[in-house]
Amino acid sequence: MENRLRFHPAPEPQQEDTVTQHGSNSISVIIPTFREAGSLPSLLDRLELLRGSWDLEVVVVDDDSGDGTEELFAARDNAWERLIVRREERGLSSAVLEGIERSTKEIVVVMDADGSHPPESIPDMVLAVQQGADFSLGSRYVPGGSTEDGWGVLRWVNSKIATIMARPFTTVRDPMSGFFCLRRCTVERGETLDPIGYKIGLELIVKCRCVEVAEVPIHFSTRREGESKLTLRVQWEYLLHILNLCRFKYPRLASFVPFALVGLSGIGVYAGLLALLGAIGPSAMADWLRILIAIVLTMTWNFVWDRRLAFWDARGSIISQYAGFMAVCAVPLLVVYAVTWLFSDVTVLPVAGVIGSAIGSAFGLVFNWCGNRWLIFRRS
Repeated sequence: MENRLRFHPAPEPQQEDTVTQHGSNSISVIIPTFREAGSLPSLLDRLELLRGSWDLEVVVVDDDSGDGTEELFAARDNAWERLIVRREERGLSSAVLEGIERSTKEIVVVMDADGSHPPESIPDMVLAVQQGADFSLGSRYVPGGSTEDGWGVLRWVNSKIATIMARPFTTVRDPMSGFFCLRRCTVERGETLDPIGYKIGLELIVKCRCVEVAEVPIHFSTRREGESKLTLRVQWEYLLHILNLCRFKYPRLASFVPFALVGLSGIGVYAGLLALLGAIGPSAMADWLRILIAIVLTMTWNFVWDRRLAFWDARGSIISQYAGFMAVCAVPLLVVYAVTWLFSDVTVLPVAGVIGSAIGSAFGLVFNWCGNRWLIFRRS
């Protein structure tokens, strides 16, 4: 779901605010939670220690945990601690965006509630932003950073693979960090924020076009309370998130590569259809008709998947797109038909189909993609 943020303007600094040459010392700390009531008291107490030097508010966005979080805030009754309980919407990334939207300070810090992120590093992260960084994050992988023992091999490997997958978008060493800081105006310039899963920091770096990213070394601690939210579903959502970021940052490449892969899959589909139609019996259907039917069904296969994977952002009706797709692909289709028919005299029809579709695909790959991208599947 696309998140279009409507920000409340940050208030003018009060007389008691300490304003530096680089910006205000007013900070909103956003903490998304789900069943983290056991971890919150110690975290909030540690954040309170920063209020001696900073005008700091905490905005906790809870996904209706029902674990005593609401009772905790009612008992603490601190004006600088705000709780937002979402009764319907779920998800860490959307919770972070809602927290930013409803915060009031100039500089925003996002952190987890499980105690893995040290609040004591917030001043260094804010200072990096005040001194000109677009974005700062708490990093485990820069000199001085570390991770507490007890992660396990699988979690370590998972983190490394996820980091490698983020390399096309940023060169920071710890792009998976959920502990980060930026200005509200930086978030406001973000384009079509639509994060999937948990890696909202990576989404903001890419779509807010953060050039200067500072990494502040932190010690990443193992959670003491609650359960890890790292599940197979979260990992799958990260893959979808990477795909969406590819489409945003490299739209042409993200369109052409799936188009080529779908075309490659069509070779197997075409050969399989010829074999299937051939199993009906040579007397039941002439070779030219089998070839024609296989081509039409294969192109329908290609159309369905190209529309979903290669031209995801196109506008127009599916009927007109299908007709246009067939028209643009007509020239390579004639090549496929002719080569298949030619080789059907010297080999079995499925093999002739592989040869024909391979030659036709190579001939029409760039032609078909350009024609479909510019004429049929025009961007909305």
